[in-house]
Amino acid sequence: MRKIININFQGRVIPIEESAYDILKQYIESLRVFFAKEEGCDEIINDIEGRIAELFNESLKKGAQCITDEEVNLVISSIGRPEDFDDDETKVKEQLQGEEAKAGSSAGAAGAQAKASEPRGRLYRDGEDKILGGVCAGVASYFRIDPAIVRMLFAVVTIGGFGSGFLLYILLWIVLPVKKLDRAAISKRLYRNPEDKVIAGVASGVAAYFDVAVWIPRMVFAFPLVIAVLTSIWRNIFGDYFSFPTSIVFSSFGSTFFLIYAILWMVIPEATSASEKLEMRGEKVDLNSIKNTIQEDLGNFKQKAEKWGEDFKSKAQQWGDDVNQAFQTQGKQFGKEASGVGVRAGNRLGNAIGIAFKAFFLIIAGIIAFTLLLGLIAMAVGGVSLAPLKTYFLDGFWQNTLALATVILFLGTPVLALLTWLIRRIVGARSKNHYLGYIFGGLWVIGLICAICLGTAITKSYRSFDGGENEVTFTQPAKGKLLVKLEDENANYYGEDIWFGFHWDTHEAPFVGLSEDSLLMRTVQVRIVKSRDSLFHTRTVKLSFGSTASEARKRAEELMFTPKQVQDSVLVLPRGFVITSQQKFHAQQVIVVVEVPVGKKIELDESINDYNSMSVNVSKRYKSKRGRHWSVDWEDNWDYDFNWQENVEYVMTENDGLKSTREKKHDKEDTRQQLEELEKERLKLEKKREELERKLPKDTTVSQEQASVSEPESLSPAPSGMLLLKFIP
Repeated sequence: MRKIININFQGRVIPIEESAYDILKQYIESLRVFFAKEEGCDEIINDIEGRIAELFNESLKKGAQCITDEEVNLVISSIGRPEDFDDDETKVKEQLQGEEAKAGSSAGAAGAQAKASEPRGRLYRDGEDKILGGVCAGVASYFRIDPAIVRMLFAVVTIGGFGSGFLLYILLWIVLPVKKLDRAAISKRLYRNPEDKVIAGVASGVAAYFDVAVWIPRMVFAFPLVIAVLTSIWRNIFGDYFSFPTSIVFSSFGSTFFLIYAILWMVIPEATSASEKLEMRGEKVDLNSIKNTIQEDLGNFKQKAEKWGEDFKSKAQQWGDDVNQAFQTQGKQFGKEASGVGVRAGNRLGNAIGIAFKAFFLIIAGIIAFTLLLGLIAMAVGGVSLAPLKTYFLDGFWQNTLALATVILFLGTPVLALLTWLIRRIVGARSKNHYLGYIFGGLWVIGLICAICLGTAITKSYRSFDGGENEVTFTQPAKGKLLVKLEDENANYYGEDIWFGFHWDTHEAPFVGLSEDSLLMRTVQVRIVKSRDSLFHTRTVKLSFGSTASEARKRAEELMFTPKQVQDSVLVLPRGFVITSQQKFHAQQVIVVVEVPVGKKIELDESINDYNSMSVNVSKRYKSKRGRHWSVDWEDNWDYDFNWQENVEYVMTENDGLKSTREKKHDKEDTRQQLEELEKERLKLEKKREELERKLPKDTTVSQEQASVSEPESLSPAPSGMLLLKFIP
């Protein structure tokens, strides 16, 4: 009978025989002595203990009640004893038993090959290494691959196949029998590589498992997503809907690889210990390999730490020297008296503030750079989508050239630089020269200069704002009422609601359509004013920008906008005015002034809402700053809107401007209702008076004898409409 104890070994509770514990303890002590002079001794011992704990845990999962002496010796043999890796003994063994070692190596290789080529047998569910039912572990054991790969495939099929993977898993769970399976045939494990990673180390872990270059899986994951982004942007610019960026995630081939990467990130564990890193590369896990892996990690970390330390130290010392120089300049006398103390304090303060300032600067710079990048991408997409309008906004060869250079260099260079950086990160390209940064920076500066020159050239053509006024021939309505409406839509123009992938609000867009050589603008405003006499009047005020006042007036006079009168009382307005590619866009505007005499009516059709700017306002005649007399202040704010209703009659009043005829009807109804209420009150009072009159003779009756000898002297009115009879005896 042997004594069994429970030990806490690397965070695991392990039941072990007392004699086996003594063997394990002696083995750990021998390792401490063997690695005492090695760099990273504690890390090596800790990782070996972690590997031993993993092997113990696997043995317990297979059904062992406790760890015995045989199992401890088996684990020690698989990892190796310190004397097996002693240099002197190794040399002696190589000299004396060279042929035997070669024969053993050949036999071992043949045994491994035979193990890999032996028949797989029947498919089982793994009863030990399982998460739900052991199906994935059983399939992985059958094909001698890592269970993480099978679990990932089931998850992808479940998500991409609308639950078909889950149904297949349930079916295999029911059909396959359960059995304790041997996992010794698997020489590699799939882990995420924390050392060579861009996001989470998934691609580098897959590359290590399949023994391929790391850039291959990175391109497999990244290239479809990049193509999906570009195609989605193209569809949203030249398509008929706007769904960016949701279309990238939910409706593209690249989204499948994005989901696969996310699933692998969640399913595959990260290789944190040295033994896991060796399993990831398919190398044998023994004392020598664990020692080499840990020392390599320590060496890499030491180099990075030294590099970071030198960088921080140089920057902090430089900043500290600047602070010290400033303090010394401002107070030389104080510096002479306490120079030693001041220098030491300044260096410490400079180091601390320099590190804090650099960290804060990097965070702020990263946020600003990311925001600017998103803005540049949006501007680049917007610039491409507005390309068909450039013939209406740009004038001459130089403006077109500067605009093209601005889009390509100023907006496109940062995007191209980002893509180049991502590709270099994916393929692992490193270079000490910064020539690409200088090239992209120089191109962007050239683009910035082109953008400034383009803005200056366009601004010159908007220096002056002027226009002209035209009277419209008008016949007075016979019934004293005028209806204002828009003409029917012109089918020659297209793209009213959806234009190059953008949904335009019909009440906010500056234009309603685009043809092959012209643009239909609707920056028209209708203003209703009180007439200067007893007649209706209509006039149009056409306005435009230009480099000079004469050029602005010329551009305004070229606008074709002519209202028409039909059916005696209907004023039909054009749906807008046309700008050709030769005229160019210069914020042309039209104001339609309708003068309504006092007492006459006007009605506004709901089609007036199609104008971009609508303002119904009662105003007086204004005098412009240039001395001209206009019937409307066209320099007033165009955003002023009068709260009006379509298909409602308005009447012009003397002092209160336009008033709805519905208001008068409401006033008459209110007056009639008040009269009815007063009439009801009058009838009630009349009825009450009659009742009092009927009661009055009963209260004032006298005897017949008195009535015969008495005669009424007079009649006098009494209160409440009653008569008082007064008798004289």
